[in-house]
Amino acid sequence: MSVFSTSARRAPHPGPVTGAEIGIPLPRSAPAGTEISLGRRLRDWKTLAGFALSAAIILVFVLTAHLDLGRIWATVRTADGRYLAAALAVYFGAFLLRGLRWRLLLRRADLGAAVRLPALGGLVEMIFLSWFVNCLVPAKLGDAYRAYLLKQDTGAGMDRTLGTVVGERMADVLALVVLLLGSGLLILGNLAGAGGNLPLILLLGTGLAGAIGGGVVALRLGAGRLAARLPERRRVVFERFVAALLSTFRRDIQAPLYGLTALIWAGEVARIWLVLQSFHITGLAPGVIIFTALAGSLLSTIPFTPAGLGAVEGVSVAILGAFGVAGTLAGAVAVVDRVINYWSNIPVGALLYLARRRRLR
Repeated sequence: MSVFSTSARRAPHPGPVTGAEIGIPLPRSAPAGTEISLGRRLRDWKTLAGFALSAAIILVFVLTAHLDLGRIWATVRTADGRYLAAALAVYFGAFLLRGLRWRLLLRRADLGAAVRLPALGGLVEMIFLSWFVNCLVPAKLGDAYRAYLLKQDTGAGMDRTLGTVVGERMADVLALVVLLLGSGLLILGNLAGAGGNLPLILLLGTGLAGAIGGGVVALRLGAGRLAARLPERRRVVFERFVAALLSTFRRDIQAPLYGLTALIWAGEVARIWLVLQSFHITGLAPGVIIFTALAGSLLSTIPFTPAGLGAVEGVSVAILGAFGVAGTLAGAVAVVDRVINYWSNIPVGALLYLARRRRLR
């Protein structure tokens, strides 16, 4: 049953939703085939401030942890390329799982009979482009960009499409927090003794999960009343967004949704394990490896810097150091892992972005 009243459901179709209404900086006069200008967004002061904050975090961490960047770089050059190639394959292969998961959610979101979803490869490309944007700008604008891309290609309303993206992110964080808490409980005693402030990651995860759970309950109980107070056009947009978001939590899709999500997070753990193997780091408990991988993923969801740049590297070094990995070696692991799951997105994403712009001309 819908969370909205009968009168709200009968509201007339408001017409197409523009990128500007959802928060994407698209000119009002832009034709349907126009791409969002990343160049303008990269020059925005918020983007520059995000990168400045990342640089400050890295600088403070390097100075306080007394890391020798020269030695870290020398250690990076000793990594076994075979393991790194496997880590790259695992990382990029996970986008196929993300595409399958998003297609599952889109098919349940009632986008309209006239909307034909792209092939799986097209959905994967949109997801990768959204990650590319998230690596360049803060505030997770890449998530809105993904909804915009689907609207551009299929005519699907951005209200429902963005609802699936936000719902997917919520499911991601909930699964992540459960796995993070499970691995954290296995190592919490050692973690508290060796790295005094690291248990704060568990508190952050618990807080995020609580906020998501509370938000879902609030939407189920109060979305109808809130919608009734909005102007007609915004009310319909809000209703469709909430309906698509809440469809993520339907009972009939929980098993495939969280099955795919578990495989995605298993890929994150496998990637960091392969990076550790490339430096011949053995003997770490499975809980430590899982916690290291998932703590970095959790911090990458915080929108203050592009994809958690700076914070993820620092926490990875701190966790590994807390369990006996030398600072230089832990720094090399953090650098190589971020080359794989952050810096590799930029050249690949740029090529896809330029190819897409060329197709639209």
